[in-house]
Amino acid sequence: MKKYVWLITLIAIGVLGTTVLADVANTKHNFTSSSASPGGFFYGTRQVCVFCHTPHNAGSVGPLTNHEMNLAESYAMYDSPTMDMPQAIGPHVGSLLCLSCHDGALAVNSLNNLPGPEGSGTYGTPGGSALDGSGKVSTTSDTYVGTDLSDDHPVGITYDASQDPDGFHSKTGSPSSYPDKLLSEGTYVECSSCHNPHDNTWSNFLVEDNSTSGLCVRCHTK
Repeated sequence: MKKYVWLITLIAIGVLGTTVLADVANTKHNFTSSSASPGGFFYGTRQVCVFCHTPHNAGSVGPLTNHEMNLAESYAMYDSPTMDMPQAIGPHVGSLLCLSCHDGALAVNSLNNLPGPEGSGTYGTPGGSALDGSGKVSTTSDTYVGTDLSDDHPVGITYDASQDPDGFHSKTGSPSSYPDKLLSEGTYVECSSCHNPHDNTWSNFLVEDNSTSGLCVRCHTK
């Protein structure tokens, strides 16, 4: 019986992986393709997923993370006298994974585990105007966030609607309901709350349609 359970599990993983790969391959996160990602790509590369994921020798942050992380990086966080929910001194995993490229501190192709036996290093040669010569996101690129997050939507927030019950929807306790399903690790407001790096159906890699602020009001009451 266990053999069949494992077989079904492996088939499900294979189907899901194929679907995710097909989605990413048509987005600007396909760094192997100058047509899918003309602003930033790497010559001599073929593996789409490897820029973020590896099944072996993965990093300690995130699911099978292959991109190198600078966990010592410090960020200027958003601050406002009207913000009532508690905020950490820095972003959590759901933002750090994105910032490992978008803060411009590390090269996009700086990996823990290169394809083949080489180990860590850089994969391919950078091309496109959004990257500098070392493979980092250029400071002039629209995709550059940097380390100053003070003018961006706040991250590192522990979502607690009781701190502002008139402004936010309360958690339901169900990971499949809003706003819970948007929260990183079921708790935090992070980049991953609004963005899905694998799917650009809704533009800007949003997790769902934001027409008439539909995504915003999943958390905000107005």
